[in-house]
Amino acid sequence: MNFKKVELNGFKSFADKTEIRFDNGVTCIVGPNGCGKSNVADAIRWVFGEQSAKTMRGSSMQDVIFGGTQARKSQSFCEVTLTFDNSGKMFADLDYAEVAMTRRLFRSGESEYLINKQPCRMKDIVDRLHAVGLGKEGYSIIGQGKIEQIMNAKPEDRRAIFEEATGIILFKARRQEIERRLNNSYNNLNIYLQRMGEVEHMLSPLERQSEKTRRYRELYAQLKQAEINLYIYKHDNAASARERIAGAVAAIQAQIDACRAESERLEAQYADDRRRLAESDELLQKLNEQILRITVELQKKEGDAQVIRERIAFCNRQREADEKTAESGAARLQEIAAESEKALRSAQAQEKKIEKCRREIETLSAEVAELGGKLSESEALTDASQRSVIDTIEDLSEIRQNIGTLSARKEAAEERLQELAAQAQKTAAELEADKKALAACADWLAEVEEYVAREPQERAAREGELASLSAAADEQSEQLFRCDARIASLRERERFYRNVKEDFEGYKFSVKKLLGEARRDASLSARIKGVIADIVHCDEKYEVAIETAFGGAMQNVVTATAEDARRLIEHLKRTKGGQVTFLPVDSLKPRYETDYTRRALREPGAVGLATELVRYDEYYSNVVYNLIGNTLIAETIAAATAIAKKYPHAFRIVTLDGDVISTSGSMTGGSRREGGSSFLANERRIEQARADIAAAEKEKARLAAEKAEAERRREEAAAALEALREGFQEAKSRRAALLEKKETLAARIAENERAHGEQEAAVGLLYARLRELESEVSTSSEGEEEIARRRSDAQGESDRRRGEYDRLKGELDQRNLRLNALQVYVAQYRAAAAADRDAVERLEKERRELCARVEEAKKNAENLAAAVIELEAQEEQAALTPAQRQELNDLRERKEAETRFKETLNEELEGVLRASRTHSERAEELAEERHKQEIERTKIDSELDNLQARISEEYNETYESCLAYKDESFDAKAGQTAVNRLRREIASLGAINHNAVEEYEALRAQYEEMCSQRDDVQRGIDDTSAALEELKAEMQKQFDEGFDRINENFQKLFRELFGGGRAELQMDYAESDDPLSAGVEIVACPPGKKLTKISLLSGGERALTAIAILFAILMLRPMPFCVLDEIEAALDEANVDKFARFLKKFAKETQFIVITHRKPTMEQADSLFGVTMEEKGVSKIVSVRLSEVESRLGGDTVA
Repeated sequence: MNFKKVELNGFKSFADKTEIRFDNGVTCIVGPNGCGKSNVADAIRWVFGEQSAKTMRGSSMQDVIFGGTQARKSQSFCEVTLTFDNSGKMFADLDYAEVAMTRRLFRSGESEYLINKQPCRMKDIVDRLHAVGLGKEGYSIIGQGKIEQIMNAKPEDRRAIFEEATGIILFKARRQEIERRLNNSYNNLNIYLQRMGEVEHMLSPLERQSEKTRRYRELYAQLKQAEINLYIYKHDNAASARERIAGAVAAIQAQIDACRAESERLEAQYADDRRRLAESDELLQKLNEQILRITVELQKKEGDAQVIRERIAFCNRQREADEKTAESGAARLQEIAAESEKALRSAQAQEKKIEKCRREIETLSAEVAELGGKLSESEALTDASQRSVIDTIEDLSEIRQNIGTLSARKEAAEERLQELAAQAQKTAAELEADKKALAACADWLAEVEEYVAREPQERAAREGELASLSAAADEQSEQLFRCDARIASLRERERFYRNVKEDFEGYKFSVKKLLGEARRDASLSARIKGVIADIVHCDEKYEVAIETAFGGAMQNVVTATAEDARRLIEHLKRTKGGQVTFLPVDSLKPRYETDYTRRALREPGAVGLATELVRYDEYYSNVVYNLIGNTLIAETIAAATAIAKKYPHAFRIVTLDGDVISTSGSMTGGSRREGGSSFLANERRIEQARADIAAAEKEKARLAAEKAEAERRREEAAAALEALREGFQEAKSRRAALLEKKETLAARIAENERAHGEQEAAVGLLYARLRELESEVSTSSEGEEEIARRRSDAQGESDRRRGEYDRLKGELDQRNLRLNALQVYVAQYRAAAAADRDAVERLEKERRELCARVEEAKKNAENLAAAVIELEAQEEQAALTPAQRQELNDLRERKEAETRFKETLNEELEGVLRASRTHSERAEELAEERHKQEIERTKIDSELDNLQARISEEYNETYESCLAYKDESFDAKAGQTAVNRLRREIASLGAINHNAVEEYEALRAQYEEMCSQRDDVQRGIDDTSAALEELKAEMQKQFDEGFDRINENFQKLFRELFGGGRAELQMDYAESDDPLSAGVEIVACPPGKKLTKISLLSGGERALTAIAILFAILMLRPMPFCVLDEIEAALDEANVDKFARFLKKFAKETQFIVITHRKPTMEQADSLFGVTMEEKGVSKIVSVRLSEVESRLGGDTVA
């Protein structure tokens, strides 16, 4: 196979599409540093599948895309194509003469891989290259890093080179795959063993439970037969007693009817007597009305007389009041006269004060006019003085402004002087700093040498840190593996419980069959709402109590209507699917709790009503209340017993442990199997398993994050180690930079010395200009003092004028104030005089009105005296006649006679009423007796209902269906004894897992399946282990054979390259006793030296030794082609010449592409490609085929 060409487009510095064609023999790629020649090797490695951005000398894989220059934009993708000659069918599965492998990367991160322009996977390219011995990790691409890896790697790391050379790298991949499969098999085996352990732990107790369940079912069948016959016996006896009581009630009812008839006769007589009594009451009423009429007339006349007497008294009182009013009016007239005289004198005094104030106002007005004239004259003088002050201020401001301008110029000159001085100082400081920097270069160069000497120790420390971090990352991987195993176990547990739910495990065969058919038949599914176990839910602590309360009804099927239930029953009959109890929502009668049940909730130990402790859809309330509507949940059997004793036969009680006290008084209880099957608990277990899985997944995420962090730190340590290895090269670059800096500093020192001289001259000129400005400022300051003195004199005269003006203005203000006060007094006096005149007029008006009232009062007194005389005459005429008095006495005698007749009639009524009450009391006594009999009948009815409810609750039977179990020879006493015995035997069994038989069979089948799977896994492990041992043996054999041949080749080539000496490859078992993991140590002894490890040789000797190993490998397995990237850089000229001759020798078997800048290597090239950067940042190829040039020149050597 021949590597024909590489095409680059947008890869790193190859912005334009570039094609490099390779011939057989040696092809050299040359060019100055930084021109991009190593990018050719990177491009080949990239197509070979390199995924590490760091290996590609970038921070991210997008860095391989051309990033642009100052003149060019960046590209959006890059593409590299490698073309191989496949005429020899090296790629046997590709029927093409040429095979082109392409890798394309977009800046968005998307990648494409193509073989002959057909899309494929990266794995397809990598696998085909591995099949012919090529790959990114092999020795088909060898750079300085590979040489350093051979020279500096640890023995165990160096082994990888020889593993690939001997061709066991594919075997190693197969070995890792087999070991991975073997580990997975062991993990699966552990999971199966763990699950089997769990199942085995459950199987033995479940077997015992299934035996106990079978015994329970036998005893339960016998108990059902005995209890049903006992129920029939009690039911029949209660029915007979009920008929007897019904006869007694009928006899008592006849006596009650007789008593009621006699009572009705007496009530009729009582009604007649009441009628006669009403007639007597009517007559008495008429007599009372006549007596009342006469009495009222008498009272009327007496009332008229009384009215007249009261009018006389009123007239006398009114006359006395009028007389008093006349007397008080005369007194008030005298007071008004005195007050009027006083007000008149006050008004005259106010008018005198007004006249006095008026004369003083005239005098003050004359004085104010005189002071006003003087004030105007003073104000004019003051203004003239003020204008003189302003003129001097303006002169002073002008000269001060001139002084400010001169001062500003002086300050600017001073600032410029300071600036020049600072620049001179700065220049001097820079000179000093540059001289110090120049001296520091030598120190920095010494530091570089010291850094190079310190590099081996730091590299060893970095390698130790990398090993420690690698161990930590491996530990995180182990924890993550254990977490995966736990998640798998939890998922299996969740699947187990989910299968239990989905397979209806624990349900009766008939229910399971019906529900299974409903899953497949939509018409059946539409009629089924669900089973009780799916409809109701409760908290975990109530599960035992609620499931016990529901009992066998947990498996009852709920339907919407009775019609749906009927159709489902018909289906069961058609398919012979057994019997199922259906609960139609529309026809079930709820049994609500009673007042006794509510009161019992307050008792100690009461938890709550069963209906309130379960959660369900309101649609199913009738169903729930029908099944557990009158059921109380108690904490313990002791609390339940106490509540049942206080409220006997009122409701059913279930304890949290599953003990039951029924309404009949029977008690069921005992121990229960811990962790037994529960319909209600299964869903909770599924949710718990899912919660555990979520927690484990979270833990797994945390461990994965920690693992990623450990991997990141390991990569950082590896990067730090790589950076350390690059330190020496960077030190050389730094030394060159320091030399360049020295020259720059020398030039800068000369420039600063010239600038410093110019700055000193400028400083001298500024000093002279400053002296001139100081003289001008001094002259201006003397003129400022003269103007300031004149301003002071003018200001003094202005202040004196202002004082005189202020005095005159003060006197004028005082006169104006007094004038204003007098005007106010005048106004006040005038107001007071007006008020006094108003008072005189008001008093006169009051006097006139009072005189009129006194005259009117005297006239009223005279009129009232005449009215009193007339009223006394009318009083004598109001009196009752003798005839009227006789009529009133007769009416009163008739009334007394009628009253005596009424009393006799009332006594007769009382006798009739007593007789009627006696018969009524007898009827009530008989009714009470009848009520007692009815209560007894109700008790029997209640007993019948309780019997029916218990038999329905326990066995889901009715009286009619129970008759099918009737035993004609049944003895009640023996039957009761049998029931008690059977209950004791059932109780002695303890808690029963009713689904134990089915669960045991299912679990046993599951265990057997697990055993089969475990055996399959174990056989797989045995087969895989055998295959692994065979593979290891084959790998060891091939490695030993190849290693021995490489060792022979290495010893021979070493002597040829070094001109003598000896060397050897040795297996190092210090780190591992496993031959497949042992390291490879290189020992060498150049001519004239002792045999030693390669790490103790000089740099050139180590590089030449590593090259000898590479050529030894090529002798074992000649490569189709090989890329060498400056591997001879560390060799001196003599050794480079040896290397070049060997290269030419091996070129007969292998096509070499050499990236170099060494002349001896170029001289051996058949083709030469130059990489240049005519455009900055863009690489370009220039090629020449030296064999053609040589032939044209007549065989001369091309230098």
